[in-house]
Amino acid sequence: MSRARLDCYLRGGCPTGGGLTHVGARDPREPASRVPVRLPGTVYFAGESWVWGGGRAFYDPDLPGATAACGYLVTGEQFDDILAQEPPCYDRVLDLGVRDGVPMRTFTSVLGRGDVTQTEPSDAYLATMTTGLDEVFGWSAERAHAYLRRLRH
Repeated sequence: MSRARLDCYLRGGCPTGGGLTHVGARDPREPASRVPVRLPGTVYFAGESWVWGGGRAFYDPDLPGATAACGYLVTGEQFDDILAQEPPCYDRVLDLGVRDGVPMRTFTSVLGRGDVTQTEPSDAYLATMTTGLDEVFGWSAERAHAYLRRLRH
């Protein structure tokens, strides 16, 4: 959700606290807009992140709960280029409906939380997520930490 994190996917670069430099998108322009989004389902952490170490975040729309998310208005090409910079475990593209006439999509794993062993995310990854929750929803660090703690259990 963090804008600086998205910029690494679009313009190239290494996120603060990360360990991998992204090549960027063919079209490095900024997204046309950003909106807060609430999605049905929840996030879980599994595997080992190439960028952060620790668990990667995956969205499971079939789980109970609500997910705080950020909708960036990017082109289809930019979406494809962002996905191409992720590891192959992000192998499921989800159509999330339409908002203001614009289709919403995200990517995750074909495996749900019940199909994997959950792993703890790194502090750097959680810090980036906390920044995004503040930017998009205006959440305090305490509120963001409480939300992220719930996702890890």
